[in-house]
Amino acid sequence: MKRNSVFVAAFCALLLLPAQATPSLWYHARACTPGVDCDVSSHGTASGSPAPTNADFQQFFGAELGVDLSGDSFVWSTATNANGDRFGSVDDAANGIHTSYLWQNDHFVCCTIDEPYEIADGNDRGLFIGLDENGASNSGQPIFPAFLAEAGGPLALTPFDYGLTPDSLAFIGNDASSVRFLAIDDGDRILASWSRGWLEFDVVEFNPVPEPATAWLILPVALLLLSRATPRTRTH
Repeated sequence: MKRNSVFVAAFCALLLLPAQATPSLWYHARACTPGVDCDVSSHGTASGSPAPTNADFQQFFGAELGVDLSGDSFVWSTATNANGDRFGSVDDAANGIHTSYLWQNDHFVCCTIDEPYEIADGNDRGLFIGLDENGASNSGQPIFPAFLAEAGGPLALTPFDYGLTPDSLAFIGNDASSVRFLAIDDGDRILASWSRGWLEFDVVEFNPVPEPATAWLILPVALLLLSRATPRTRTH
């Protein structure tokens, strides 16, 4: 095979590759009524794991922000999962700290991002949900400002790669900004509120079909390159 032909084959193969990796989870969104047909269940809770103290908050934020917080008093809420993760809101009025935190084992993992930022819940599989209007924990996700994330930091939790089925995207439409993730169970199902009531996001199997138009778009280019790669017969 001529070098030009090899180039054509490689070029065509490259253009036919999907534009991005397939999301790790696909969700179908449906309207539901709590206590009736919203099926998001509870997850585990921590038992015996150490909890952060005011001194721990002073040390973490002081080190990350580069300021002396040894005299500050923090106020925080606490929720847990079966892994011993502790998370919630944290405030320090003296220095204007209003954010959320994630504590794992005996140290802080996150977060120093400015408000508004909220970790609403976390399941036993290490997935967390919340709200981030700064766009750090929901970068590239189909819904904003709600986020689905995993442990990361120290700025913010790390976005988790998920997708919504086309019918779910059409159903939510322009109301995506009103969606608030509230709870996540160990089946990764998510309960949410929005402008029209309540939503449940259920994990589904979904294989997006590549756009057939892609092949037609590259066909003229491929034919042109092939014509240049094919040796011409000389005539006398």
